[in-house]
Amino acid sequence: MGGNSTTNSRGTSRGGSALSFEVLDHAENRLDDLVALARAAHGESRLSYITFAPQKVETIIRRASQDTKRHGIMLCTDRGKPVGAAYCSIGEYHIGEGTLVTTIHNINVLPEKRHGLSGGKVALGLLRGIETWSHARNAQEIFFHVTSGVDLARTHKFIKRLGYQFIGGSYAKSVGSHN
Repeated sequence: MGGNSTTNSRGTSRGGSALSFEVLDHAENRLDDLVALARAAHGESRLSYITFAPQKVETIIRRASQDTKRHGIMLCTDRGKPVGAAYCSIGEYHIGEGTLVTTIHNINVLPEKRHGLSGGKVALGLLRGIETWSHARNAQEIFFHVTSGVDLARTHKFIKRLGYQFIGGSYAKSVGSHN
């Protein structure tokens, strides 16, 4: 895997899938895979009318790879094929000091995987990876902002089962003529 960390979780499900999860210490080695996952997530999101910019994804990945103490990128593969990814960062609360919090910026699971039997396992593995990553960096909280507009009720139910508390919401209002 070109210098990436070792696989931190591996499992086999009934459907013949062999999921593998890893934290990418050198995510730039998986640029094509991560850009493809981001493109798929963007294509079904509320903001899909905006032109996808792969160069922006590449910039995020390169910057995250330069500071793996503050940025984490996780990848899930099924028999070597990328099926999900997550990106998070850690820092102090923006109006406080002395306490670190993790922000989950993206969790992407390919639609064909998400709607199958192992979709929950992919999301669960990515979230558990973020929790482990956060704990290792002494974060006190993890914030997960869901703004895709995709499977919101299902996501809410899933994340609540994992112990996350609902503390607010994201709201959007279209003011342009993109419809």
